[in-house]
Amino acid sequence: MIAIDWGTTHLRAYRLNAEGSIQSAKASPTGIMSIAGSDFETPLCEILADWNEAPDREILMSGMVGSRQGWIEVPYVPCPAGLSDLAAGLRPAPMGGGRRVLICPGLVCRDRNGVPDVLRGEEVQIFGAIAISTRRTATICLPGTHSKHALVHDNTITGFTTHMTGEVFAVLREHSILGRLMAPRRTDLDAFDDGVRRARQQGGLLHHIFAVRTRTLMNELGGASLADYLSGILIGHELGSAGLAAPVLVVGAPELGALYQRALGHAGIESELIAGDVATVRGLHAVAKLQERELK
Repeated sequence: MIAIDWGTTHLRAYRLNAEGSIQSAKASPTGIMSIAGSDFETPLCEILADWNEAPDREILMSGMVGSRQGWIEVPYVPCPAGLSDLAAGLRPAPMGGGRRVLICPGLVCRDRNGVPDVLRGEEVQIFGAIAISTRRTATICLPGTHSKHALVHDNTITGFTTHMTGEVFAVLREHSILGRLMAPRRTDLDAFDDGVRRARQQGGLLHHIFAVRTRTLMNELGGASLADYLSGILIGHELGSAGLAAPVLVVGAPELGALYQRALGHAGIESELIAGDVATVRGLHAVAKLQERELK
């Protein structure tokens, strides 16, 4: 089968064998925001051009391709949700050439005040991570532009929260006075640790981030260290507000995931890092196999 992770900025394709192992992989910068009109079939055919054997006619996709701005809008599945709920929520996309294309739904939940939260793409990563770790109950942390924290109990996603940490970091770095003080970034883990510790102190986020400016003015931090200090503050506040408890599975890119593990360590919380692409593929393969069994 072919597993597809189609997000806002990138299209990633994985060719899997019957056991779900990756045989080959491709990536393209043709995320859904780069699609002209509604022609999603063309970029998909281009990335799959030399994968035309019979086993590759089954295609399962997740991500923003199933959003209102995507190929087709696949309705959100409400939490609590298990793997069978994802399989039941699959929707077909129109495609020629004898290929069968199915798109996974996203999830929706509401907090204690009734405010909705949503995710798309992370749902398969969560189930993939649970399968890889062999845990049935865990807290899942998915760092990114919009970080997600999900609670899984007995293989069921009971709820989640979204934190705009990555996007706020980018906005402050590129469009605020804080960013004007920053020199080209170099990794400074001591500055990151200082930021995480600052987030655990009194004062609140809006006060804490102003220290990115004042510590430079007082010559306590150099410009090349400011991005990591700001990152530590934002990630520290994210994790502090989420109230995570072990065991925590951090699912994402290795470099960013390692920073989250480091920040969790400051709170004495042990964690396990699982590569995001591996979790995505494992989750999509699990959904496909479950859907096949239900059709028989």
